[in-house]
Amino acid sequence: MQTFNNFYFHFFDPQFRLIAALVFAVAFNMYATPVIVRIAKAKKLFDVPDERHNHSTAVPTLGGLGIYATILSVGMVFINTCGLNGGGVSSSLTSLPPIMAGFTLIFFIGMKDDLLNISPWKKLAVEILALFILIVIGDIRLCNLQGIFNIGELSYPLSVMLSLFAGIVIINSLNLIDGVDGLAASIVMLAAAVFGSYFLACNEWEFAILAFIILGAIIPFYFFNVYGGKNKIFMGDSGSLILGFAMTILVFRFNEMNTSPWAPVHFASGPAFSFAVLIIPMFDTLRVFAIRIFRGVSPFKADRRHIHHLLLELGFNHLQTTRILLLVNIAFIAFAYFFNSLGNTILLIVMIVFAISLSSLAMWFRHRTYSLSVHQKEKNKHRINWVHKFEFNFFELF
Repeated sequence: MQTFNNFYFHFFDPQFRLIAALVFAVAFNMYATPVIVRIAKAKKLFDVPDERHNHSTAVPTLGGLGIYATILSVGMVFINTCGLNGGGVSSSLTSLPPIMAGFTLIFFIGMKDDLLNISPWKKLAVEILALFILIVIGDIRLCNLQGIFNIGELSYPLSVMLSLFAGIVIINSLNLIDGVDGLAASIVMLAAAVFGSYFLACNEWEFAILAFIILGAIIPFYFFNVYGGKNKIFMGDSGSLILGFAMTILVFRFNEMNTSPWAPVHFASGPAFSFAVLIIPMFDTLRVFAIRIFRGVSPFKADRRHIHHLLLELGFNHLQTTRILLLVNIAFIAFAYFFNSLGNTILLIVMIVFAISLSSLAMWFRHRTYSLSVHQKEKNKHRINWVHKFEFNFFELF
């Protein structure tokens, strides 16, 4: 009986739960993904290549199912919702039911889109509903802008509206960046590790466990997405929307904790730092939407103007594109960390200017490469025409 009591006590120790949750999440999705691939192939649930996609073979798109099942099952087991004490530490995440309800709504609308292709407005409506549950019922929201344009504490209605807008941007930015193998998964792994480490340093155990469950769910998916061979799989909209919702939760909680200067680890520019953590998907989405609106088309109209498309057109393959953008993302995080004292407004402006400069440089290289290619084709064409003309005149002599 004493042995059981010791196990029961240590099971609720948050350090044990965090490690166990990460291990179980990796193991769960490592087992689940090949099973999902076999089912998808048997039922012919594929992403068929077309002019918008960067793959040449039919690939299953049900990766979001494994991610969702992992987060739901492992989270419900290892995240403490009632403050049971272990290791002398008492912590709880009472908002877990609204969080899982939001995950479920997001998953099913994403799965429906993967299988049937629904309109963006239907997806948006469900995203708003899921965010409303998270923000109003779960009370996980942006409460303070921490001095961005001299704005501090937000009234409740403004907090809800701004949180809804920010959540929609984050969710759809992860959805839109999922264009090459491993890119969305890499960025989410990086973000989950950064936010999870922060929560861990602040003894915010339950959010740390949630972050590392998300990390554990993504690691096997990344492996099968990039190196899977016959078990290759895409996350689909169900996966990318879930990951966007997960990042929304972590960003909101990170910024809420940084509103207090007495937090164990405090960022003077919390919102700017969280923007840096997700700068690749968020900036690219805002950039592409701005271009589409400027050209007079719907911001939801699909095209090939994303930054990963530019890198692919410059000759980089999927893995190289993912690594380049991941390194750029890490560089922005490091910059935001070391220059956090600049304040939110200045730091955001500086990072956006850097991001615009880098994307403009990529566009210039793409344009230059295309121009040189066209010029070379014209030279070859003239050379071929001259040779044909010479041959014609030469044989006319005989």
